[in-house]
Amino acid sequence: MRISIATAIVAQLELIAAHSYIYGIYLNGEDLGSFNGIRIPAFNGPPPRGYANSPVKDVTSPDIRCNVLGDHSVPYTIDVVPGDTLTLDWHHDSRTPTDDVIDKSHHGAALAYLSPDPPTENSFVKIWHKGKYEQAAEPLGQGKWAITSEIKPRNGLMNVRIPADLAPGPYLLRAELIALHEADARFDQNPIRGAQFYPNCVQLMVGGNGTVELPEGVSFPGAYSFEDPGVHHDVYCSTKTTTTAPCPTEYVIPGPTVWSGAWEETTDVEVGPSSGPVKISAWETWIQGGVVTSGSYDGVSVKVSGTSSYVPSWPTTYEAPQPTS
Repeated sequence: MRISIATAIVAQLELIAAHSYIYGIYLNGEDLGSFNGIRIPAFNGPPPRGYANSPVKDVTSPDIRCNVLGDHSVPYTIDVVPGDTLTLDWHHDSRTPTDDVIDKSHHGAALAYLSPDPPTENSFVKIWHKGKYEQAAEPLGQGKWAITSEIKPRNGLMNVRIPADLAPGPYLLRAELIALHEADARFDQNPIRGAQFYPNCVQLMVGGNGTVELPEGVSFPGAYSFEDPGVHHDVYCSTKTTTTAPCPTEYVIPGPTVWSGAWEETTDVEVGPSSGPVKISAWETWIQGGVVTSGSYDGVSVKVSGTSSYVPSWPTTYEAPQPTS
């Protein structure tokens, strides 16, 4: 079963909690249109009150790879060449200048991985990450973090660069935000709390005549564990002040080190205006507890047309997305 998500046709969503996912992508500063090439996470309820920006908290779940529905391709694939810069546009509720992007409490790291499409065992290679880059000056302060001190103030923009001389072919860019505001608890011990992961995958077709192949990487699930210091971490600590709190003073970004073939620096790119809908305001399917419900919404009520089971099923060979209008 392949699940489609409708484009904007009815009233606006009313989302809860300042969570986030990628709404659009700029290629070397030029907008490619809202939602194009992005494997948008599944909606967790019917229109108009379901939402697709929930976190993944179980690092042993298949959803940690590309989020719920991440195994399903989308019609649009982004054509890039080595050296191109992709600017990912994260948002909470809408792709607008006034959107809050993500809650101000969601301090944490931002990461980017690259894998051939489809992924295989140990195929995800880290090409960029940033975590806590400045300690707090006050006792138990949170310091400065990639999510809340850089991406959020830039209205959701996060830059990732295609590695030099990368061999052509289909790839998945796995971008991720890790929010740590409840990570002093472990999800496997307290499912109400724990670190919040926001993985999102983007379909790429790399062109050119590069010859560099990705090295062995990591698998998702498998790359993270609940006891990792970058997953189980008390965010409200400081190394610049004396505190009696038994909490860590440094943050170790989870996963492998950044691949030596990736760019050492990813500089900001000036982006142009965005285009397309500012939010998805209607959808045809939603997933709750592994059950897919199909239906429609007429602005007043939801009409259910059927249900089926959803179990992530990744292809073993590349399936070229079928373009649609």
